[in-house]
Amino acid sequence: MNGPQKDVEGECNARLSIGDDYGDNHATMRCQLAPGHDGPHKECYNAGYGNDVNNVTITWDKDVRELIGLAVGNGEEVRVFDEM
Repeated sequence: MNGPQKDVEGECNARLSIGDDYGDNHATMRCQLAPGHDGPHKECYNAGYGNDVNNVTITWDKDVRELIGLAVGNGEEVRVFDEM
C-alpha cells in the first residue's frame, strides 16, 4: 500500500510507525524478558521524537524462529525473514 492509510469510521485510527531495522522491509522485534519466561514475548522502546516520549510495548505469542523450525537459544542472531 502506498501513501497514508485511510481512517476507519468507529475506530480510534491512531498511528505508529515501526522502522525497518535491516533494510529488508521488515521490522524485527526481540523479546527482552528472561529466558524461559511464562506468557507472551515482549519488547518495549521509546518511539518519541526529540524530547517527546512515546513509550511502545509490543507483545506476541510465538517465536517466529520456532514457527519456521530454526534453532533457538544458541546466542546467534538469526535473520528469519530470509527463510520465509
